[in-house]
Amino acid sequence: MPLALRGVAYKPIGASALLRRNLLVYGLGGVLVPFIGIKLIDLVVGLFL
Repeated sequence: MPLALRGVAYKPIGASALLRRNLLVYGLGGVLVPFIGIKLIDLVVGLFL
């Protein structure tokens, strides 16, 4: 067993559940998080200008 995986609990889940979780985390997070981050940076920059 690789050292990086020690202590990580393995939970077998179905393909559809895995796809749903990955789409939620990476799809939604990959689309919304950059917009929120850009808005926060814009607000911080706007405070100093």
